[in-house]
Amino acid sequence: MSVLHAPSDTAKLTAAMEVCAPHLRPILAAVRDHRAGMLFVPPGRRAFQLPAGRPAIVMIGDDMDVSKGPDGFHGPSIRRAIKACRAFAVVACEPLAAAYGGVAGVAATGGNAMLVETRPEHEMHWIKLILELAPGKPLLVCTVKGGNA
Repeated sequence: MSVLHAPSDTAKLTAAMEVCAPHLRPILAAVRDHRAGMLFVPPGRRAFQLPAGRPAIVMIGDDMDVSKGPDGFHGPSIRRAIKACRAFAVVACEPLAAAYGGVAGVAATGGNAMLVETRPEHEMHWIKLILELAPGKPLLVCTVKGGNA
């Protein structure tokens, strides 16, 4: 896992924004323009922590070939990250620009935000965990028609 941040290479971030999927552009812009960190967390039991000293966008990649829900990640790290975030989006459908833009906006204004990319069979597991650990904080749920949320 690695953390991206603007001082690493602004030109590379700008170039990446030109070729990346459109829904990712607000995330990269928050990293480039607002000094936000971006932490992509792949499935697995490896511990992780948010970058210190800057707001962060935590992207949970639970939509790979196999979706495992929260149990497919390092539990203590996931719990710490949820408690440290100001707002959340759970995306269990095609990427929606508004969800990515929303978490980028939170980071751009100084807060940590989490975006969970998952599949419909695990959206409720993520939602329940977030509601349990971060009650009252904003949560955007993007689901398929007839989804579980």
